[in-house]
Amino acid sequence: MIDTDYQTELDSIWRKLRPHLEWARGFALAVLFSRHPAPVQALKQRLQDLLSINTLPLRQFVLQHPEQLDTTLAAILAARPLGDKRPPLWLELRLDGDSQRRAVWQLLARLNERRFLLERDVACPMIVLLPCEFRLDVPSMLPDLWSIRSFTADLPTPVPIVPASRAENVPAPASLAASCELSAAELEWQRLWEHTTDKQRLSADAAFAALDAAIERTDYAAAGQVVEQMSPVLRRLANKPDASDAVRNFSIILDYTGDIGQALGSLEEARAAYAESLSLRRQLREALGDSPQALRDLSISLEKVGNVEQALGCLDEARTAYVESLDLRRQLREALGESPQALRDLSISLNNIGDVDQALGRLEEAWVTYAESLGLCRQLRAALGDSPQALRDLSISLDKIGDVEQSLGRLEEARMTYAESLDLRQQLRAALGDSLQALRDLSISLDNVGDVEQALGRLEAARAAYTESLDLRRQLRAALGDSPQALRDLSISLDNVGDVEQALGRLEAARAAYAESLDLRRQLREGLGDSPQALRDLSVSLDRIGDVEQALGCLEAARAAYAESLGLCRQRREALSGSQQALRDLSVSLNKIGDVEQSMGHLEEARTAYAESLALRRQLRDMQGDSQQALRDLSVSLNNIGEVDQALGRLEEAWAAYAESLGLFRQLREALGDSPQALRDLSVSLEKIGDVELALGRLEEARTVYVESLSLCRQLREAMGDSPQALRDLSIALNNIGTVEQVLGRLPQARGCFKESMELAAKLAEAFPNVPRYANDLAWVSASLQALDSGEQLD
Repeated sequence: MIDTDYQTELDSIWRKLRPHLEWARGFALAVLFSRHPAPVQALKQRLQDLLSINTLPLRQFVLQHPEQLDTTLAAILAARPLGDKRPPLWLELRLDGDSQRRAVWQLLARLNERRFLLERDVACPMIVLLPCEFRLDVPSMLPDLWSIRSFTADLPTPVPIVPASRAENVPAPASLAASCELSAAELEWQRLWEHTTDKQRLSADAAFAALDAAIERTDYAAAGQVVEQMSPVLRRLANKPDASDAVRNFSIILDYTGDIGQALGSLEEARAAYAESLSLRRQLREALGDSPQALRDLSISLEKVGNVEQALGCLDEARTAYVESLDLRRQLREALGESPQALRDLSISLNNIGDVDQALGRLEEAWVTYAESLGLCRQLRAALGDSPQALRDLSISLDKIGDVEQSLGRLEEARMTYAESLDLRQQLRAALGDSLQALRDLSISLDNVGDVEQALGRLEAARAAYTESLDLRRQLRAALGDSPQALRDLSISLDNVGDVEQALGRLEAARAAYAESLDLRRQLREGLGDSPQALRDLSVSLDRIGDVEQALGCLEAARAAYAESLGLCRQRREALSGSQQALRDLSVSLNKIGDVEQSMGHLEEARTAYAESLALRRQLRDMQGDSQQALRDLSVSLNNIGEVDQALGRLEEAWAAYAESLGLFRQLREALGDSPQALRDLSVSLEKIGDVELALGRLEEARTVYVESLSLCRQLREAMGDSPQALRDLSIALNNIGTVEQVLGRLPQARGCFKESMELAAKLAEAFPNVPRYANDLAWVSASLQALDSGEQLD
């Protein structure tokens, strides 16, 4: 950048920044990122000049050493307006080593947590100067402050270094009475709206700038007001002949209408707005031809339609829109060549298709589109080098591939994919240092590795990955303090560790991890109040405590935890009466109550809980249609009813519930194909039908369904290898066949099944000596074989 360009850009930033400082009627935040000290000093000088006109001081705070953290924070929070004047605060943060970096993040995090005090007490504008390397992390790590900022800019870098120049003393613009939350763009829009008689002369760009600012602040009421003001104006202009620009502007305001509706949960209103915008963009394409602008506008509009259809659960409709958008982006790539923007747009479009295919259970199709997107990300990396954005995009794409590989049961492939993503995130950490984003991304990647290791039965390897992730999240908490995000991430990591400890049979260690997680979630609820997320997180944590207490045989403690969780779920349902998630969470909680009541021998109480859960799941199916989630949840609930009816001796009622569940699982397999989940669910359902057929004395019918279940278990083992789940399922299926063969008097066949079952059970018991259920399985099948050899029948 030559000197003239540098000076022009710096002047432009100052002109845009100045109204945010002069018009503020309370706390306002401007965040500036810089690679060089020269523009920082130049802006500081301009601000000093401006303040000196009004005989006001420049109140500046510079964190130069880590030990100044507490005094700097206290000084900022002690700042107040000077009479009726609100001179800005200038906070300059510099880096000099890891300890200084940690101090900077800690100061920012504490300011983020004290947003209320800044708005209520400090009530003055504040300019924060940060190194440019913080640009990627600040939005996600400081969400409260970032959401209310009114101005952001990247300062130019001089080449060569030029001395800071003094600005002319330009008279300040007249102040406007406005809320301190309003940005300069919104204030300007208010002025234009109030003082422009002919509304058709208003600038659409000014309205769009105000909308962007309001949406950035998540002030959807303010954004909605701008939409209400400008929509009729743009509609009238769009209805005039030869008004392609006006038509495009009207389609844009409709997109804003849809965005606001979707953000507020008004999905039908969003759908209507996006559909009208899409119609206009088709009209523009027909009028203007296949210009790049017309094609890209249309592809974006289709993407928005797809997003809202997906949110409404209309996955086929979402896919249709995404496919048309993808075709346009392929056409744009052909027209524009291999530009980074064209490639990245195409990659995003492919991911949209993959996401909806995965939700539809079309896992192979999802894999194909994710793989093409991954190829584009690799191409972008080759073109752009190892930039942080290119590396991060590639790691996210690898995670998507890993997710679908894991769902397909290709666990080794998923493991390799997650490992490559992990390498990239370790590379990003090495390049960026221990930034909060780098650490958090790395912890997520380690969790993915832990998940697939656990699915492969490599529980110690899973534990190592989860433990490393946990260490990173403790480090993040130490850097950020007890921010809500830091606490929640730490609680999730503790849950992962607890899960694998429980799978390893280390129940006391699992209980300790879950208990620490529960304490954090109680702390979050205390800090955040009874927000839906806080209540849900606490409910989930109580369920985990209940699970491990039940595994330890502490049934009263388990019931107490489940009961508290159920109370929270009922509270959430009451607060979120229209939420399908709240209904589903309540049904899950009722099932857990039913489980522990059944374990305690309280069968009627268990059935009451299961019946209420079943009613909720029938209600959810009515709301959602035959979605994968609705069908699977309903079938699981029917199995619960069947189990307790069977235990109560109501065998025909149990058979009816199991049969309805089996029909749903067959429907799911037909829809999803032979995915591991679909095969296993169907196998378990057949096993339950077999159990009740056997209890009713229908031996041949029992044998028929047991044989089908066994065939599915062998198919699963072939697909997934010798994972613990696949081996145990196969062992149980063989034991079932052996039992019915024995009752039918086919003793050689029974002996062969029991022996194969025992070999599998012994393999698991040897591999996992601390897991009680594997030892119990081995003891049971050994007793079955021994009883057969002695000529006895085993109950």
